[in-house]
Amino acid sequence: MTSYDIYVFILCFIVFSLLTAMFTYLITSITKMELELIRHGHRDEAIKKELNKKRKESRVFLWVNRIVSLLLCAVFVTTFAFAVYIHLAEDRPANGIPSIKVVKSESMSKKHPENKYLTDNDLNDQFRMFDVVVCNHLPAEDKLELYDIVVYKKDDIYVIHRIVGIEEPNENHPSARHFLLQGDAVENPDKFPVLYSQMQGIYEGTRIPFVGSFVLFLQSPAGWLCVLLVIFAMIATPIVEKKIKEATDKRTSTFADNVSEEAKEEEHEWAEV
Repeated sequence: MTSYDIYVFILCFIVFSLLTAMFTYLITSITKMELELIRHGHRDEAIKKELNKKRKESRVFLWVNRIVSLLLCAVFVTTFAFAVYIHLAEDRPANGIPSIKVVKSESMSKKHPENKYLTDNDLNDQFRMFDVVVCNHLPAEDKLELYDIVVYKKDDIYVIHRIVGIEEPNENHPSARHFLLQGDAVENPDKFPVLYSQMQGIYEGTRIPFVGSFVLFLQSPAGWLCVLLVIFAMIATPIVEKKIKEATDKRTSTFADNVSEEAKEEEHEWAEV
């Protein structure tokens, strides 16, 4: 974790703490007001309507609602864990375990008309910005071939481009091959040749389209704040619902008592007649 990441984390923690304090105050105030309204009978009509509604709803419908809610929570948690994994594994080469990268440019999104080698060799493995691509273990240097797509690192930036030229060892570089890389959507190759030691993995066609935009958002400070606030809501909501339910059930019991007393009075009247 860099110093900037630490700074952003601390800033997000401070903002989250302030927002949590504010929302806690608002939720507490609103809950207290709602409980007072229930206890003093100002919500009786709404409670009766809710009771009638629940009687009409089947148990299957209630279980479907619960299952859908659980699935949405599972998807959210899984996506966030996936985003954290990608962020932590970004600098890890694909040695044995495939690495996952988010595409952050359109340089491989289409075939540039000037890049005739794409159509001549029927190369249709392009990918778009915000796709999530899987990079597999890099083969040996002498196994890399023309038109392979590889990930390499240049000035702390990851680039996923296609090999369009290979210069074998010669008197200028006797101990290593030089690889010329280029994006399918751009007309010119990358400025400098790439060494095997700069490469992190090879792309072999496995990708998930469009997911990267959501992953990048969850990796951003705004995404962290959203996740923390969602967690806070998931903790606070059941507590508030429990208190309101207890007050509602207590108030509902008075309805039942009134109904039973009215029934007894009617039976007494009929008995006198």
